[in-house]
Order: sequence, then structure tokens, then C-alpha cells
Amino acid sequence: MAKQFLVVNSFTGKHGIGNPAAIFCDSSGLNDQQMQAIAMQLNLVETVFVFPAEDADFTFRYFTPNKEVPVAGHPTVAACIALVHTNKINPANKSSIYIHTADGVREVRIEENVDSVYIKMKQVEPSFPSIASDRKEVAEILGIEEQDLLIDYPVQAVDLGLKHLIVPVKSLERLMAIKRNISPLKQLCVDLGVDEVQAFTFETYSNHATLHTRNICPREGLEDPACGIGNAALGAYLCRMQEFIGKSIIAEQGNAVDMPCDIEVEIGKQGDIWIGGTGKLMIQGEYLAIE
Repeated sequence: MAKQFLVVNSFTGKHGIGNPAAIFCDSSGLNDQQMQAIAMQLNLVETVFVFPAEDADFTFRYFTPNKEVPVAGHPTVAACIALVHTNKINPANKSSIYIHTADGVREVRIEENVDSVYIKMKQVEPSFPSIASDRKEVAEILGIEEQDLLIDYPVQAVDLGLKHLIVPVKSLERLMAIKRNISPLKQLCVDLGVDEVQAFTFETYSNHATLHTRNICPREGLEDPACGIGNAALGAYLCRMQEFIGKSIIAEQGNAVDMPCDIEVEIGKQGDIWIGGTGKLMIQGEYLAIE
């Protein structure tokens, strides 16, 4: 059995490289073990497998090289662009679709422009499970000092299907000084009941951006160039802090790994959060060795 797949870079913005994800637009016949093996072989941050759905337009299943995750942002953008490219979605006829994920049904809006497709995904209502009381410990594990954290902003866990620890940093210089100390960071995430760290600062490299972010995923031992759910969690955090309500902001991410990306975060007046961005088709292939 062979399956066609595409690789799409998400959140490319105007000048960004983007964050790649592999998409299998027709995943019929694949079982869990096969999907996990494929994701491990392709070795991207996530691979998306698309199936029919009874309660939505499509079912999306997301696999990292090590495990299935309930929902993910940049692979959703990539998968929707792939579905447009393969004519499974026609934005001229349908500008809004619903996808079934393991974390529930999500609404996705699709806009096709002359030279790009723009995707926006609505987030579930956030919860805020805990605040890290030991800011010094968090800072030290990240390789910076407690004084490098923004004073009036908590180190806060935010749950949007994946749980992110939002870490507010004073400056771009100190944000870029954060180290990926995977073992202690993994234990910190276990202790705080979160999956990943989303650190941010209000200083940016580009004038068009509102803030700069870094996403460190200790369970995979890597830094994600552009994390949609992580930036959505940051949007929910900023809304809770009464920042940028009713506005769209641009988060730049990925510079630390030489893969710059732009993620739009829309913070509605009622607290609803959308994340969005463009993408670019990079690879079309055929996966042959499915056993």
C-alpha cells in the first residue's frame, strides 16, 4: 500500500521560512501503528492524517515522531492548505469548515487570495490551571535569572487542549538567552502539569510584529519554530491580563532555530481566541513502505 502526502510550511508570513508539517489527505486504511511509524520516519514536529468525519467536514489526527497529540496549530494550518491544494476544499464555495480532533470539533476559516491561502482556527475556551509560585526555579531551569522575568506578569499555565506554561521575559536579549535544558525542563512541566513552555517578550526583531515568542517542547526535546496552540495560549493569557482585547497581533517565532515564522493571534472582545497564518507547499511525495 502506498499513500500520497504533502509537506506544507505553516506561518510563512511575508518573509518567513515557516514550520513544516506532513499531511496525508487520504488516510483511509491506516491504523494507529502505521500512522505512528510514518510520523517517526518523516521525523517532523507533527504529521497530520485526514479522515472523513460524521460530526464535521474532516477528522484530523496529529502524530509527533513519538506519540499522538489531541490538537495542534501549525499542522492544522498546513493540512487545510494541503486540502485546498488537492481540491478537497474549495474556499470559493465554502470559507468555513469544521474539523473533528481528539480535543473536540474546531471551526476553521479559509481565505484564498491571489498568491496564498490564509487559515484561521478558533480555539476552545481556555482554562488557567495554576500559577508557578517559584519564579526563580523556572528562570534558572531556562538558563536565565528571576530578574529577567516581567514583574507584573505571572508565570501561568494555560490549557487550550495542550497545556502551556507562559513565561514573560523582559527583553529580546534575555528571551534569546533561554537554554533548552531538556531533562530539568521536562520534570518542571510534569510538576506543573503542563506540556510545553511558551516564553515571550514585547520586544521584536521586525517592526510589523507585536511580540516575539519561543516554544520549547521538552517531551520531544526540541524547539518548535511556530506553535499555533502555544501562541493561542499566550493570546488567552494576554486577554486575562487585559492586553490587546479586540485586536489582532503578530507573534514572530522561530528565529532561535533559523526558521522565522509569523503567527496571527486574534483576541476577541468576548475573549474568543483565533490563530492564523499563511503557508507554502514545499514537497509532494509518495510514502511506499506502509506495512
